[in-house]
Amino acid sequence: MITKFSHSRLSSFEICPLRYKFAYIDRVKVEAEDTVETFLGSRVHEALEKLYRNLQFERLLTLDGVLAFFNREWEKNWNDSIIIVNIDYTRENYRKMGERYLIDYYQRYKPFSEGKILGLETTDTLSLDEDGKYGFYIRIDRLMDMGNGLYEIHDYKTNMTLPRQEDLDKDRQLAMYSLWVREQFKDFKNARLVWHFLAFDKEMESYRTKEQLEDLRKQVLDEIEEIEEAREFPARVTQLCNWCLYKGICPEWKHEAQIEGKPLNEFLHDPGVKLVDEYVKVKTELDAHKTEAEARLDKLKEALIAFCEREGVSTVFGSEKRISVRKYESFRFPPKNTEERAALVAFLRDIDRLQDLTDLDVRNLISILKGKEWKDAELLKLREFATQEISYRLSIAKHEQSKE
Repeated sequence: MITKFSHSRLSSFEICPLRYKFAYIDRVKVEAEDTVETFLGSRVHEALEKLYRNLQFERLLTLDGVLAFFNREWEKNWNDSIIIVNIDYTRENYRKMGERYLIDYYQRYKPFSEGKILGLETTDTLSLDEDGKYGFYIRIDRLMDMGNGLYEIHDYKTNMTLPRQEDLDKDRQLAMYSLWVREQFKDFKNARLVWHFLAFDKEMESYRTKEQLEDLRKQVLDEIEEIEEAREFPARVTQLCNWCLYKGICPEWKHEAQIEGKPLNEFLHDPGVKLVDEYVKVKTELDAHKTEAEARLDKLKEALIAFCEREGVSTVFGSEKRISVRKYESFRFPPKNTEERAALVAFLRDIDRLQDLTDLDVRNLISILKGKEWKDAELLKLREFATQEISYRLSIAKHEQSKE
């Protein structure tokens, strides 16, 4: 039996292995069916499918007809379990966004006469290996035959971020769909991958070579193998957690869900809340004492260094311990991507010393200055690029003859 993987299934594992486990292994049922963003995307997709489905029957829906269909489906499918993460906006805000997307799209592409419609919400399975063990689920929003062996794969996006072209050129979803198209049509010459970013009224495109598609097939198989062999499915906390339907049962967020909505008196008496508050309180106090102690220690270090220099000693004895103070001299050269660093490189090249250094290893330059391996004139010029730094190291040891 063939095991099917989809772009969304692979993406789920990439985003959060635990979410993948909940959805595809444990098949956990959740109370919330959708987020408002995915609900909006579904309704817009349905409206555009309706538009092009009618075109197949030689009927052009008016813009008012498209909007009417969208709003009917919106009202029919809406339910209160749909999650609205951004509480600053209401379902009405999102509905109006959907209307705007459809208006912009309709006005841009009317009368929708370019190319021949081959499929809407096309579904099939692309075989990934010779044994037929794994398949990739194909669902194309709109497949077009543009003539002369050119096919177009259209995808509608309602997300609020516009990707970079380089990201689209690496996109897996439509590229895998084009691999299926390549295998379906004998006259295939090329596929144009088309994304409609409806929130921006912007169309973007990409192409793939046959070699790129075969490499992609192998990459997908490698990832499937990784998933199949996985025994641990750790949660991965990101901003996307706010839109996850499994957030309420995820160990990273389960406690938040338990205390959410509790009256203040119950909230403050929750054992987890009390433990966190007490821990943070003690940690804050400890950090404050640590900062104060470190400041005192720095002052004592300065005083010990001054004492050694004044008295001409390198070790100072206490009642039970002794502290040795060691002075170290070092050099610092200009950092990368500065004018000073460029001048240093030019100097080393002029005296034919650049080849002695690997990637201008600063540690080698410091050794050269200390060891005086070069000519005096070269060392003198090299020293002009260096800033001398003096540091001290204090070490504590037991005073063997301490008073008892």
